[in-house]
Amino acid sequence: MEFVFELTKYNDVSFKPQVSKALEKRTELVSRKEHPGMWTFVDKMNSKGKVSEEVLKKRRTRYRIYGIILMIMGLFMFIPSLMEPKEMLVPLFAGAFGIGIGILYFGRGRNTKKAKVTPFDKAAIKLFSEYEKMPMGTVTFTDDNVQLVGNVTINYSDIENIFITEDLFIIIWNEKITVLQKNDLLSANVEEFISFITSKSHNFFEVVDIINV
Repeated sequence: MEFVFELTKYNDVSFKPQVSKALEKRTELVSRKEHPGMWTFVDKMNSKGKVSEEVLKKRRTRYRIYGIILMIMGLFMFIPSLMEPKEMLVPLFAGAFGIGIGILYFGRGRNTKKAKVTPFDKAAIKLFSEYEKMPMGTVTFTDDNVQLVGNVTINYSDIENIFITEDLFIIIWNEKITVLQKNDLLSANVEEFISFITSKSHNFFEVVDIINV
């Protein structure tokens, strides 16, 4: 049985983040094999206090509401106190304190976390620039091996991992990487191909689905 990919232009919107995710996962898998004790501790720590995005969103909303209320209350005390600061020193300080706490709460309610560019992102960006120059052609999976563009052949025993993302199949072999787009698969559907590579993976490589990771 053969599975043929007719290569087309790669989509940078899907390529870069999904390849970056796969490279990060591969690094984690290698690290887990080399340092299992450390990852047991890390997993234990990560399992504590984990909060869902929905809970975080509600929490940020509450912080913004508290912040607005505290700032309004603080202004109600602070502005009149400016008229007679010596006689109304306590309300002046209380108002200033309320405004400050309100600003702090409102700031905590904002989702200001910026995405950092990781080494995996940089590697994916560099790889994409190389793929833009790559000649188009076909990649064929047979019962015996994988035939790449340019008469390059990969034995299944050479493959280390195949990562499945939303739009891609990412093959790590002999410290090299081959990225295939799911919509380039011609000869069968995606489920059949996944079943095929899973059957070929036994004792050779690991098929890792990272769609929901």
